[in-house]
Amino acid sequence: MTKVRKITVSRFRGARFDLPLDFSKKMKSVAIFGENASGKSTITDALEWFIHDRVGHLWREDCKQDALRNVLADNKPSSVELVFDGADRNGTKALSDALKTSATFANDDAEKLVTDLKGDNIFLRHADIVSFLDKTKGGKREAIANIIGYSEITKFRNVILQTKNQLEKETEYTTAKQQIQRLQSGMIAEVEQVVPNRKAFFDVAAKLMKPFELKTEVKDEDSYAEASEELRGQGSSEEKIRLAERLAQLEKACGDLSKDLDQLWNDAAAFTDKFNALAKESENVNKLRLSDFLTRGKAVLDDKVFIDPQCPFCLEPYELAQLQEEVGKRLELLEALQKQLDEAGTLKDALAETVTNAGVKTKTIIETYADLEDFSSLIEAAKSARLKLRDYLKELKSAFDDKKVFQAPADFDSELKALRSESQKAAKQAEEAAKKLQLSELEKKVAAALTKLKTVSDQVNDFESYQNIKGVYEAQIITLSSMLDAFIKVQNGALQAVLDTISDDVGKFYKALHPKESVDKVRLTMVGDEGVEFEYTFHGKQTQPPRKYLSESHLNSLGVVLFLANARIFNKHAKFLVLDDIVTSFDTSHRRRLLRLLRDEFSDWQIIILTHENIWFDIIKREMGQYGWIFHEVRSDGTNGILLENSPATLKEIIEEKKGKEDVTNDLRKLLELALKNICLALEVKVPFRFNDNNEKRMSDELISALRSTLKDKSPDLLDTQIFSDLAGSALIANLVSHDNADKIVGEDIDVLIEDIEKLIALFVCKHCNRHIRAEIDVPGEKAISCKCGKSKIPWKS
Repeated sequence: MTKVRKITVSRFRGARFDLPLDFSKKMKSVAIFGENASGKSTITDALEWFIHDRVGHLWREDCKQDALRNVLADNKPSSVELVFDGADRNGTKALSDALKTSATFANDDAEKLVTDLKGDNIFLRHADIVSFLDKTKGGKREAIANIIGYSEITKFRNVILQTKNQLEKETEYTTAKQQIQRLQSGMIAEVEQVVPNRKAFFDVAAKLMKPFELKTEVKDEDSYAEASEELRGQGSSEEKIRLAERLAQLEKACGDLSKDLDQLWNDAAAFTDKFNALAKESENVNKLRLSDFLTRGKAVLDDKVFIDPQCPFCLEPYELAQLQEEVGKRLELLEALQKQLDEAGTLKDALAETVTNAGVKTKTIIETYADLEDFSSLIEAAKSARLKLRDYLKELKSAFDDKKVFQAPADFDSELKALRSESQKAAKQAEEAAKKLQLSELEKKVAAALTKLKTVSDQVNDFESYQNIKGVYEAQIITLSSMLDAFIKVQNGALQAVLDTISDDVGKFYKALHPKESVDKVRLTMVGDEGVEFEYTFHGKQTQPPRKYLSESHLNSLGVVLFLANARIFNKHAKFLVLDDIVTSFDTSHRRRLLRLLRDEFSDWQIIILTHENIWFDIIKREMGQYGWIFHEVRSDGTNGILLENSPATLKEIIEEKKGKEDVTNDLRKLLELALKNICLALEVKVPFRFNDNNEKRMSDELISALRSTLKDKSPDLLDTQIFSDLAGSALIANLVSHDNADKIVGEDIDVLIEDIEKLIALFVCKHCNRHIRAEIDVPGEKAISCKCGKSKIPWKS
């Protein structure tokens, strides 16, 4: 597992110039303090962007690459350079002023390491804690699944669920169910029962034929056909009975067609009102087309059809995980509009079904009754309308697919009105023609029986066909449901086992933060099939959820300990954690306990803490300084951006960057003051007392005067060094000591002043160890003091 050796941030977020952070060769833990708006989170953002190609809290607000570049940066790329422990494990990620991202690595192993780090838990901000605790139980489950690497299993389960749901919505399946209901109603109207199959139909046929005392017993298709012929022969004219039978069937067919045409107009009005309201607005159309595109694109990404690190559409370099998340969020924004389209789609399916039914009935009339001479006008109207119905279906599908306003084909309404009129006329005509046949009472009964049998026989045939379709779908749905139930059972069992493992550390860590309190036995548990929640005992009573009784501090603790537990158990590559302002609601005692938890349970980890609270920073220094932690302070230096305190090297680099382009007078003043402060601190130079922050506000003339006074007592020979004479008589120094002096330092004067400052620093800083000579380090046997390595020293009177 890896730790961070060094990070350098430039032109990124709050860092206009180079911001170097060295964690030492031992990869020590570090605490970084910076006041609010100082830019300290630039460091967290830089690490997160380097590893994940994104910064979560910015991306959630749709602030992307353009928010990463420092607003005052020149046209050079923003960059984050990261060095990990080990040989040649480093890389640089850059963002050009055209917002193009590039990355270079020392070798393939370094690149693979960064890829591997994406799956580990590294970053924790206070907002992350609040966000997790506010999630629903299902949301917590999903978040934990992602943390523990369970997301792929969850995706597989979701694929089963989505497939099952899609099958249940298939038009063919829903149409079959609707037709089955319609046919059942029709059977009940005809014979007062549902006739599910041909075998049952033969029983019904035998029952209907019984009053006629036929010789043939109905048992199967052959006997049914034979009995039907025998029944027709009971009248004086078999031909008249056949005609009466056909006329009765035509009358019914025309009545049913008229009902379908009425339903068609109702369904068409419902669909066009809903759909055309969407399609008329071009903005809606564009959004819906985008939704189609994004939905298909998401399927490509989810199914890993495309795995190269670039956008599959434009082939520009892009992190696929980031693209996947962005596509998901865009689809969420389009969800309301998509819901309206889905509702219109349901109406479209109903309309298409009605049109199809009308078309089938029209086709039946044409094929069955075209030989009846008196009904030629009906047949002609049916032929013409059938072509219009076909065109109508094509236009309906095309309009919906293309998201364009739907309009019925030309003359569609007039053709259908003509067909309806002819159907009504034909129904009456068929009724009158049947009366003119002057059938006997027996012949009327025979004709009625045969008509009923034909109607029910057709219904049974259709019913069986739709039942077969329904059965095929339901077999698949049941299979998927069984798979899903079994999968969820196994998955939940495995997930609870993982939660139990996490809970061991969660409970232990929480107890360390809140000993001897009324909250105990904190653990994560499954809630139903889809949820995860924190469970705990409060005054001995087991309860959930956390917000029921816990204070903000306790809730914050839950988020922190869950993150720590997950990191310790599931991190495979990162042995460093970044904790950015996570103790906002902690009191002093709980903050100390957190530090001791990190000391005891994460002693071999590298912890990077960032805070804007001075008191918390002081506590960290007192508690963790003895364990080798490093401490840094950062500040916002106006147009220079975020800087490390007490870093002359950084100021010199900034001056070199700005020289000739911007005024560096103020930067030179700061550089001289910083150099003098560090020297005075190391030599324990006495200056007049001042309250609080005013103690830091000392100008160069005061510091030089105090330093000269100390050297006069302790090391008078040093005062003869030329640099003191140069500084004392320098007009440049006279200019710098006034903060309000408007005169600018330019040209070669800048170089002269920098050389003078470097000469001053060289007197008191060792060129071997790069550390100050300190008053506290006596040279044994000499009246002198030295640096830590002992290779640089100056005379010093005790």
